[in-house]
Amino acid sequence: MPIRALLWDFGDTLVDEQWMRRAPGEFPEWPDAWNEVMDTCADDWNAGRISEREVFAAMSARSGLSIGFVAGHAEACCRSIAFHPFAWRVARERRRPQALVTVNPDLFVERVVPRHRLSSYFDTVVVSCSEGTDDKTTLCEVALDRLAYRGSRTEALLVDNRPELAEAWRRSGGGAYVYRGDEAFEADLPTLLG
Repeated sequence: MPIRALLWDFGDTLVDEQWMRRAPGEFPEWPDAWNEVMDTCADDWNAGRISEREVFAAMSARSGLSIGFVAGHAEACCRSIAFHPFAWRVARERRRPQALVTVNPDLFVERVVPRHRLSSYFDTVVVSCSEGTDDKTTLCEVALDRLAYRGSRTEALLVDNRPELAEAWRRSGGGAYVYRGDEAFEADLPTLLG
């Protein structure tokens, strides 16, 4: 089946998802503290029910760091995202109409998208916090609508590292590929895109 549209996941597909877990020298416990804050905030944050202001305040309360320091370190983390070289190269080549479809908070919209010029590589960027849902299938449907895609859903390929999200898209009639690292993706790409 030919692929006519690409729907790219972001974290652990195009990039190393751990970018917000880098510890500053002043607070080596940052990763553990961040994980604890995410345990209570991530769902609401990703769905746009709270903003980075509340999350940074929670991180400040948990860590004892000032909100200004937390914001500054978050900005530094967002500047130093590690992209998976092969997947990112394919995305930058824009081989098909394509969308970035990601479950992420306002921090992603405000700090990651502009910093890494993501809008210049994708025809549309669909982020859960802006859509008010973290349902990946719904976000993929929004992306296809914004792409003005009218072809078969099976020809709209979601590339995602999470098998359960790829399977949910497949169950809805979409095409799906589970990203398992750059080496496997490079080997599989000729059969995916021809």
